[in-house]
Amino acid sequence: MQNKKRFPIKLTLAWEIFFALLIKGALLFLLWWAFFSHAPDKQSISNSVAERLSGTGQDFSLTSRRNSHD
Repeated sequence: MQNKKRFPIKLTLAWEIFFALLIKGALLFLLWWAFFSHAPDKQSISNSVAERLSGTGQDFSLTSRRNSHD
């Protein structure tokens, strides 16, 4: 009689673990897709670095360089 009561508990625990792992995997995939899957190509990276080093790139600094010490 005790075995019949324990079996559904083990089965539901297995399903809970399965769904928790499934949801965790889906969330990890979504995080990867949102932040890491759209990496820029090497040519665009090298162009932006070359523009930045040559001084032709845009300056995206948050503070103004002219009036920073006033």
